[in-house]
Amino acid sequence: MDGLPTFDGRQLTAARTLAGMTVANLAEKADVTPRTVHRIEIGGPFSVSPSRRHGYVSADVWDRIVGALEEAGVELLPEGGMHGSGTRWALPRSERAKPPQE
Repeated sequence: MDGLPTFDGRQLTAARTLAGMTVANLAEKADVTPRTVHRIEIGGPFSVSPSRRHGYVSADVWDRIVGALEEAGVELLPEGGMHGSGTRWALPRSERAKPPQE
């Protein structure tokens, strides 16, 4: 796909779930609409473009979504020549904040 970073909508769903966020939570933190998050999640593979292009996610929108996930400690990995796209914790378990005890 044009040599631009390629991700997958299901990857965003996985990252959002790993971060413990709803579509509405992520949209609010990223300053985008819930519809934008939902459209990306159900859209399958996509590329990120530095400018608005039909069929692509703009870098501005994507950067805000990724930033919100990074604040929650989750990374998105673009598809590469030898591996598919993915998501993971940014820090090992021993270094992540512990959830509050109830």
